[in-house]
Amino acid sequence: MTNLTWAPPPSALSPSNSKPIRLLWNGNLRDGARPAVAGADIRRREIHLHPSLRDDAAERARILTHEYFHFAWVRLGNPRRREWKRLLEVELAGNARGELGESSNWRKRDLPKHFANYACESFCDTAAWLFSNCAEHEEYTLANRWRQKRKAWFLANTPLRY
Repeated sequence: MTNLTWAPPPSALSPSNSKPIRLLWNGNLRDGARPAVAGADIRRREIHLHPSLRDDAAERARILTHEYFHFAWVRLGNPRRREWKRLLEVELAGNARGELGESSNWRKRDLPKHFANYACESFCDTAAWLFSNCAEHEEYTLANRWRQKRKAWFLANTPLRY
């Protein structure tokens, strides 16, 4: 299998600190007990993708964007992460159903346990919705009113431009 090195596009947020991130094909990915199609290893600067994504460019872009934003999450800083969590708490208090990806959706069903993991995954799923050019997907089940609040949060709290 061919492995790649990917230099992410420059952005003011610098999720990757402008250092290359290696892309690796891996057919044995797990997210805890669940099978997974991708994963990010922040310390090793790697993103692992399941070979099933090779022939699906749109899904690969969505998943790759999600994984890339794990690097942004660790660089976001505690104040902005707390603000993101507050946004999610408002959603939960408003009985918002659905999510913008399966990785956050299954964690949402397990709340209040592991809220920090849910916050990270919802951040990455929201980024994938915003930046992957995948405007519609079966996993996008969060109501539009909540999506727009998340988009507004990204505009106000990250220096990314889109």
